[in-house]
Amino acid sequence: MSDSPRASDIPRTSDTSRSNVLPPVDIDVVVATHDLRRPVARAVASALRGADLRGVLPSGHRVRVTVACHELPADQVRAAVQAGLDDLAAADPTLEEVSSHVRYLEVFDGMRSPAGPFNAGIAAADGRYLSIIGSDDSFAEGALEAWATWADERDPAWLMARLETDQGVHVPTPRTRPGRTRDLDLVSDRLAYRTAPLGLLRRQTLVDLGLLPEPLTPGLASGEDVELSLRLASSGERIDYAQDLPPYVIGTDGERTTFHRRPLTDELAAYDRLLDQRWLLALPSAARRAIVVKILRIHVLAAVGRRPGPLDWAPGEARWVQRLTRELLAMAPDAEKALHRADLDLLHAILSATDTDALAAAARRRGQASRWDILLSPDPLANLDRESTVRAHLATHARELSTRLSTQGRGFADRTTGRGPELHSTDRPRVLVLSFSPIASDARVLKQVRHLSAEFDVVTCGYGPAPEGVVSHLRIPDEAGNSLDGRLITLRSYRAAYLAQAGVRWVLRHLHPGQADVILANDLDTVPLALWLRPRAGVHADLHEYWPRLHEENDAWMRRISPYHSWLCRRFLPGCAAVTTVSDRIAQEYSEQFGVEVGVVTNAAPFADQRPGPVSSPLRLVHSGACLRNRGLHVMVEAVLAVAAGTPAAPPVTLDLYLTPNDPAYLAELRELAGADGSVVRVHDPVPYSDLIATLNGYDVGVFVLAPVNFNYEMALPNKIFDYVQARLALLVGPSPEMARVTLEHGLGVVSDGFDRDSLTTAILALDPGEVAAHKAASHAAARTLSDDEQSRRWVESVRDIAAGVAPL
Repeated sequence: MSDSPRASDIPRTSDTSRSNVLPPVDIDVVVATHDLRRPVARAVASALRGADLRGVLPSGHRVRVTVACHELPADQVRAAVQAGLDDLAAADPTLEEVSSHVRYLEVFDGMRSPAGPFNAGIAAADGRYLSIIGSDDSFAEGALEAWATWADERDPAWLMARLETDQGVHVPTPRTRPGRTRDLDLVSDRLAYRTAPLGLLRRQTLVDLGLLPEPLTPGLASGEDVELSLRLASSGERIDYAQDLPPYVIGTDGERTTFHRRPLTDELAAYDRLLDQRWLLALPSAARRAIVVKILRIHVLAAVGRRPGPLDWAPGEARWVQRLTRELLAMAPDAEKALHRADLDLLHAILSATDTDALAAAARRRGQASRWDILLSPDPLANLDRESTVRAHLATHARELSTRLSTQGRGFADRTTGRGPELHSTDRPRVLVLSFSPIASDARVLKQVRHLSAEFDVVTCGYGPAPEGVVSHLRIPDEAGNSLDGRLITLRSYRAAYLAQAGVRWVLRHLHPGQADVILANDLDTVPLALWLRPRAGVHADLHEYWPRLHEENDAWMRRISPYHSWLCRRFLPGCAAVTTVSDRIAQEYSEQFGVEVGVVTNAAPFADQRPGPVSSPLRLVHSGACLRNRGLHVMVEAVLAVAAGTPAAPPVTLDLYLTPNDPAYLAELRELAGADGSVVRVHDPVPYSDLIATLNGYDVGVFVLAPVNFNYEMALPNKIFDYVQARLALLVGPSPEMARVTLEHGLGVVSDGFDRDSLTTAILALDPGEVAAHKAASHAAARTLSDDEQSRRWVESVRDIAAGVAPL
């Protein structure tokens, strides 16, 4: 076999099964072989022995085996495997039928890497579960069925198999907490020490994490499974350990490829590659440290220790391993505290070595270390470190005792779940603020960022540039907008419709589960994403509207889209640790319809240090916000023009509108209605939110009359009401219950009798300069009370409680 790829960069694969149409299966098993001398038949038989081959058992799981023939003709492999199965069937007649459940896949890629054949077999799999097996290995009797039964009941993304050699020796990975078998945690259960992804994998998880079609790293001679295992272990997906179930059996009767000595750069290539992986760099510091300690201890230092002679080193390898070690320590500067004295001495030798002779000498000293040097750390307190050798030995003994007890008649169904995974960061938990909006100009989301960043490391994901105060921002491309596929909506394939949206797909490709401690999901369309991203502590959903009645004035929308939003609420809101919305009545509707407790955080604006200006003559009315036709902004324009037309000598009021161009056609109509001279009504471009309050402060009355064309408009308490208060304006609002309540409760202004032009005209004509001055003074008095200092702290308290594992009120 050549060391270099063939002319084509694309592996050549072909399915040579006698029938390409095989029955649907529950478990796809992939075995890769590159040598006809390997006991592949034994591996195949172990997967299919006792399986529900005909699919007739009520609780059985149908199994299919794919043999990936690496650089071998499939016919030759088939003949060798069939001969082996025939021999085994002589002693076990149940194996006589298994041949029809085996398919053979030729893989020619010219590489000395097991990743190619395994990836080809995985790509061809379509069962619910996936399991890979080495050609030297086997499944203990009943293992696959027991694993699948566990997975059906508990739905882990990865059920780690217990590992044993064919001599009955237990392989002590993962190094879990004693008695812990469910909901394992990367740090607490030392999952980094389990490199091989053996056991049962949920195929949909590989899809959700974007790991298909090549979950194993192509081209690596060894360590091709490192990235896959760490991605799964750090993803936030559920990981269980099949401690009490039949094991995966490692064969020791043949020469394993992984035992061959390779150049140092090849041996450690998988770990060098990790240094450039964004998902790893984004993990909390405790998770990065756990991974780095394991890589240093088990791979880097061990590889150097196996090279005690100068001839064991190739030119340049000393500098190469020195660079790798320094970059690993840069990811976790305190990792060396977990090392015992002998490893720490070798680490320092690597960092200071100038040539291979020095490293060879250091390797020899490491091999002669005393038993205390390979147990204890230089700092006595460091022996209490979670990753210390002393702690590892104690945990191993406790775990072995637990294993012995558990195998004495205690089945997995009786085991306790224990407490949930620990947070990976305790000093400043990482909070992801997720929003399908331009966050830098989204007033409500900006308030979340501003308040949360004082206590947490805030990362944002949304459209547009990064807002101030965040440690990182993931910008969704403008072209990756979300729009529903009408065909999928018609079919009520709501999950598929959600996942088909470009923005959703982009986020799933660029964010990986488990990277945040808490996610604050803004609006309903981000809630499924937030839950799928599996924050370590939980999700706080902030709903800016009542989504199932968002456009209830549109009958077609209510027939087609409202059921989709109701499905999102029903399916995903109960999974959130906390839910808030913008007003009491909307919170009540969510609670009544979907059975979730919903708090209220109003759209209060940040406190602004302003003072009321003198009342102008004529009175200066102002409105700011989105240019949306169903808001009926033309009613305000028509009312002001009607007032001006009734007193042509000196119009008593003017109106300025600052509008975002949501509906350009409607905006053009408003400009035309206002007239070219702009003597009474003027339509302006929007101003940045940071400048809005100062701009509004030059006016007298903030006006908003919003006809109740739908439930959200009827119960609206919008941010502009609070903006007007911070600008120290009087208010003129329609008889919307929430807006009217706040206006009258604090004496901020007047409420019109209706939402039509005539009612608003009457209210404008009744405005008295003296009363306007009093209302402006009332806004000044209430500005602190109605600022977001009181409201927005509820987000902070909720996130703090979620991060601490306390259920928010």
